[in-house]
Amino acid sequence: MTQHVLVVDAVDALRRDGAEVTVGQVAQQLGLDRSGASRMVTAATEEGYLERRQAGSDARRSVVALTTAGLDLLHHSHQWQRAKFVELTAGWNSADRTRFAGYLERLASEIGA
Repeated sequence: MTQHVLVVDAVDALRRDGAEVTVGQVAQQLGLDRSGASRMVTAATEEGYLERRQAGSDARRSVVALTTAGLDLLHHSHQWQRAKFVELTAGWNSADRTRFAGYLERLASEIGA
């Protein structure tokens, strides 16, 4: 299940600018080789979280997209992450929790850049 969350999250991050997402881009996003990313995409596709289709710009290329089940998995994953953050920082004061969340967001944006 964890690998499905990782690949669905990668596809979501890559599609945010409206571009079609290739397996090569997923590989780069996850820091994997293309064959490893391809296996993850195939497994997530078999579970119904992703779908493969021809690229709109080039019928010779294949792209991946989130399905409704993939969007649901992404939503539940983010809910779980938020709940865990609250649980793990329950003893912290509000200012520390807000500061730490800001640092995590900054780190995520710098990694994605």
